[in-house]
This record gives sequence, structure tokens and C-alpha cells, in this order.
Amino acid sequence: MVAIANNQLLQVIQLSDGKDLTAEILPFGAIIKSIKFKKQEMTLCVDDPQYYLENPFYLGATVGRYANRIAKGRFSLSGTQYQLETNNGPNSLHGGVKGFNKVLWQVTKQTESEVELYYCSPDGEQGFPGELQVWQTISAKNGELALRFKATTNKETLVNFTNHCYFNLDGSESINDHSVQVNTSHYLPIDKTSIPLNEAALVTGSCFDFTKPSQVGEALSAIHPQLEAGNGFDHCYIFNDDSSLKTMATLTSPHTKVNLTLKSTQPGMQLYTANFVGAPFKARQALCFEAQNWPDAPNRENYPKANLLPDEVYEQVIIYAFS
Repeated sequence: MVAIANNQLLQVIQLSDGKDLTAEILPFGAIIKSIKFKKQEMTLCVDDPQYYLENPFYLGATVGRYANRIAKGRFSLSGTQYQLETNNGPNSLHGGVKGFNKVLWQVTKQTESEVELYYCSPDGEQGFPGELQVWQTISAKNGELALRFKATTNKETLVNFTNHCYFNLDGSESINDHSVQVNTSHYLPIDKTSIPLNEAALVTGSCFDFTKPSQVGEALSAIHPQLEAGNGFDHCYIFNDDSSLKTMATLTSPHTKVNLTLKSTQPGMQLYTANFVGAPFKARQALCFEAQNWPDAPNRENYPKANLLPDEVYEQVIIYAFS
């Protein structure tokens, strides 16, 4: 990183849909630094781009090669076992110490409403096999910020990308007053290291039930062993494993009346209530809707496919729609 000029690292790209939506993108980490809707900031952000060189909480970052956790950092592909560095207790999290959130992506195309970013991850980077070429297009149109991911490899590897924006739709110091709806009936309970247990759980009758709009603070105040395990919500809600674009979740502020709707082709969404965020922010000041594959999928036969072969193309879409 030292060899790259700071002005390259801290470049800020402005996107606009020409109406109510604007966004600021950093090629470093393919980070969504800011999203504004009708001039109201929608995410936790820091004015100084320098902050994002460290960015301990993954604010707005593109997360890869493998978003979320892999148990003990171990997985096998075609009979070969791989060991990743463990950077979250006993587990590997978000691609390792220097994941895709800590590399400089190349700007390959740019217009007023769209940018294409490219990164070539070398074979063995952070312990993952195969040279992985990744393209991400971020575009603003009609109140929607759309992220389109594409990747190819020259050797069997793991791929699971997400974006890590922290949403707060009114700039308040707590997410408690916001309401959430999640359009699925099951989530993955976790152990004390945040690795999924063996069985998915039905949300019905619990604080995990967001099938109808529910206040975040009320859900967080419930007494539930899974809230203790995650220090709040840090759980994957599971959806159909197909390539269709699904409306996964909606976040609403009672103060600004703004709605954020998450749509994605991914099979899961991690709901994270910023339980471990610190200065300059406060814990539970925002939440993340991380559309992604299921945690530890490489080690679970009954989870959605997590590997990518040389003759395949990985393609996923994440859309943040504001109204």
C-alpha cells in the first residue's frame, strides 16, 4: 500500500441518479462512503477519506473473498484442505486481515451515474486458492443504488461478496426507533463464536420475527439466548437458493419517513445491529443488511454452493432502493 500515492488511495467518486439519490465511492476497498437521499445521509460515514484506510468496522466496504465467517478458517475443495488466517476469535471473517476491503480497486469505467471497479486477487491471497478476477458495477438510477458483482477464477476457489453499509435513515444516535421487515420465516442460530448451529430456526413467536414491520429497539430488548450469543442481532436470515431477484428486507425511519428496501439475488441476508461499533460512532447506531451466502457454507453440504470453478462465472446483484 505504501507504494501507491495517497491521492489515488483516497480518490472519491461521485455518483448521482440525477434526482434525489447521490453516492460517494472510494476505489480503495470498493467502499460506499456515503449515500444521500433527498440530501439526508443514509449511512454511517466519516468526512475524512483517510479514516477508510483503516476502517475497523468495514463501513460501506466490499467484503470478500468470503463474507462472514468460516469456522476455524478451514475448508476443503476437491479433497485439498486449506487453512486461512483466523481474525475473529477462532474463525476467519470477511476474507481475512487484508480482504477486499483493504485493497485498491481499479476504476475501469465511469459516468455520472455509474462506476465499474476491477480487482485481480492473486492465487494464494489470504490463503484462498486461484487467481480471482472481480468486476463490480455500482450504479445510481431512480432512487436505487445497484451493485452488480461478477467474478471468474483459474482454479477452484470460494467466492462470497457483500457490501457492509451501516444504515441509519435519520442521523439519530440509535437505530432503536427504526422499524424492520424481513421477508422470510427462518434464520440461522449461532454458537458463541457466531458460527451457525446445525439447524435453521423458525422466527415465529420470537424477537427474530420481522415478517411484519417491527421496531428494532423492542426486538433488541427481548431476552433470548440468541441475542446473547450475538450481543444483539448478528444472524443470517435465509431465502431460496436461486438466482431470482428477491425483495429481502425493508428499513423505515419514523422521523424522515424514508424507506430502504434491500433486493438481492443472494440466498441469505445477515442482519447486524452494529453491536461492536465504537468511536466515532456508538454501538447500535445503525444496522447492516448484508446480502450474501450463508456463513460457513463451504463446510456445510446442505448450504448453498460456495465454490467457483474455472468454467463458471459468479454473478450476484444487491440493490438498495430508497423511497
